[in-house]
Amino acid sequence: MDHNPTVIASGNLASSQRTVTGLLGQLVFLNVSDEDALALFNDAGLPARALAEPDFPISLEQELIICMALVRRFLGHDRSAVRVFFQRMDSIGIENLGVLGMAMRHAATAVAALQVCLNFPQLTWGHSRLVVSRASDVSLFTFTMQRPQIRDTQAADIDALVNYCLTLDLVTSLRNIQDIATAETVPLYITFPFAQPADWHLVQESLPCAVEFSCAEACLAFSGGFDNAPLPKANPLVYRSYVTIAEKLSLMLAEEISLTERVTRWLWAYTPPLKRGEVAGQLSMSERSLTRQLGREGTSYASLLANVQAERARNYMRNPNLTVSEIGYRLGYTEPATFTRAFTKWTGSSPLKWRKLHIAPGSDAD
Repeated sequence: MDHNPTVIASGNLASSQRTVTGLLGQLVFLNVSDEDALALFNDAGLPARALAEPDFPISLEQELIICMALVRRFLGHDRSAVRVFFQRMDSIGIENLGVLGMAMRHAATAVAALQVCLNFPQLTWGHSRLVVSRASDVSLFTFTMQRPQIRDTQAADIDALVNYCLTLDLVTSLRNIQDIATAETVPLYITFPFAQPADWHLVQESLPCAVEFSCAEACLAFSGGFDNAPLPKANPLVYRSYVTIAEKLSLMLAEEISLTERVTRWLWAYTPPLKRGEVAGQLSMSERSLTRQLGREGTSYASLLANVQAERARNYMRNPNLTVSEIGYRLGYTEPATFTRAFTKWTGSSPLKWRKLHIAPGSDAD
């Protein structure tokens, strides 16, 4: 085999700007109840309505925090991500990518389909960097992920999170490849950069290729080249139509909702929330224009920020495992006293008094 492979395509699937759709799909795969999902979202600083709005924008950091919680609570020694995602592979199909998936399916060639995916990472909901290369008669899809920095998290938990994300990206990519090529497209082999899970035997026999663990990288290998050969469902007109829609969706359909709602969504998408100038930048307008247009809608950045911070603070306060100081830190307050004053202004009572009224007796709240 050629030891100097040719790179066909590469890009980062881990866009910092994304919608909650991909995360909602993970909740389904892991059979997470509505009650547990609401608790996970609140703990990540997201509102309850994000569960019912697939186009609700979130940050990569918020998604990774929820993924970490999913790994801790719903996966373990006897239920690995490898087992779960391979068992659910038939339901992952490219149609789950919506218009982006349809654009990929009707692209002229596999290379064009790959480029569509990499051009709109905010619509793929991935977590890793993808490099597609060709060496001799083998095409390699290699997934790598930079270790995220999550506050107060042990190294072992970060390892588990990375393994989870790499597995999810690899398995969903396998299904996407099979959908844009043919269902009979089978890898030569699959590799993972972590140890074989204890429950691997439950899915091992159902896979059509060799799978190796404790390797250098997460990788899909296919015989033949992903080149400019026509795809079976290539359709130039349908392809252009879906790409056009994908371009609009990549802007999160901002033109279809009020500026108040757009600003509110961006404030929810980051903790601590974006500053006025940062929000204006996300919306491609000046701060002055942002202030003027919000005024026309009867509100202001400061008012919207206070509403988001107040709701987020109340959500956090319902978690007895979070101290008042930690909640203030998450909301961007460096001094607990400053947060206490803000919370009292929002709710009419101090954090401790509010918690006593809203947390059941016998909890471990500080």
